[in-house]
Amino acid sequence: MPNALEPRENAPDEKIAKWVSEVLPRAVLYARSLVRDVHAAEDIVHDCVCRLLERMDRYDLPNDGFKLLLRSISNASIDRIRKLEPWSLDELDSDDRPPATGVDSKAINPSSLVMVKELEMAIDRGLQNLPVKQRAAIELKGLGLRLAEIAESIDVSENHAGVLLHRARAAMAIALAEWIKVD
Repeated sequence: MPNALEPRENAPDEKIAKWVSEVLPRAVLYARSLVRDVHAAEDIVHDCVCRLLERMDRYDLPNDGFKLLLRSISNASIDRIRKLEPWSLDELDSDDRPPATGVDSKAINPSSLVMVKELEMAIDRGLQNLPVKQRAAIELKGLGLRLAEIAESIDVSENHAGVLLHRARAAMAIALAEWIKVD
């Protein structure tokens, strides 16, 4: 017989808390990649997680919650982007962005650091110029989702998700042409 004073490992609240702590960082990164604003991304994720938790009796969050959360974030981000005027890279707060590499920037020589920053800006511009569903598709692929999961997250067919991903990659290849070496 279990001791009443020992914590239960599989308590529903603990499972949900664990699920939230596991998905939150990836969800914020995804939202941030879509709306390009860390504060707006955090607000969107917070609202979406709260809505899911309010309805958690309807869903199996540990198994299906991440897909539901991604779909909710996608829709909320698309709505926000459509309401706002287009932004420019000048409006992005570069201090909020993580470094492009895991290497300490002080350990890189200055010319390499400039090249990394230029590449980062080229990627930002390329992503910024993508239609939001293409950007969502390529960002979700970057998070490691399969095509079927991408399709479900942005509420399109699997074939359409493949087309969006293909077009996003082609547009990024053009945007990054000066950085891509062709032998």
